[in-house]
Amino acid sequence: MKRFLMTSALVLTTATGAAFAQANDPDTMQLRASVGQWIGGSTYNVDVDSLTDEQIAAMYGAITSSEDQSEQDAAIRAVLNDNNVMMEERPANIMVGDVETPRNQLYTSVEMALVGTEYEGMAYTLTDEELAAVYGTINSSDSESQLSTQLSSYFDN
Repeated sequence: MKRFLMTSALVLTTATGAAFAQANDPDTMQLRASVGQWIGGSTYNVDVDSLTDEQIAAMYGAITSSEDQSEQDAAIRAVLNDNNVMMEERPANIMVGDVETPRNQLYTSVEMALVGTEYEGMAYTLTDEELAAVYGTINSSDSESQLSTQLSSYFDN
């Protein structure tokens, strides 16, 4: 019995270490960021950080296998439904001031504004309200330091 328990503990320790190493693998982190970016510009509301590496890989395969948006949507929905992932639909448009703006346009603009900053690739973590606020700041005559302060308040808390 002791031998069985020791073997089980060794297997569990090895598996946990392998999972931790895999989760911190730069390739895995890059796939997760890519899926997060795609989700951020979509109408899906999914906590990307709660997805397993296998789910991330399946979703990455789905979004890179086709340029047709409807095929990508169907493949992503299948991965999410097959794994019982909590998902809700977000509106396709977000109000920015008095103007209804397509989510993917807002997201792309914010994502591009983050390139070269310490927040590059993190637009998918913003709420709709934060996305609209950052978009508004980007397209206003406000200073770059105000944008930096705003981004810091969203990402560094």
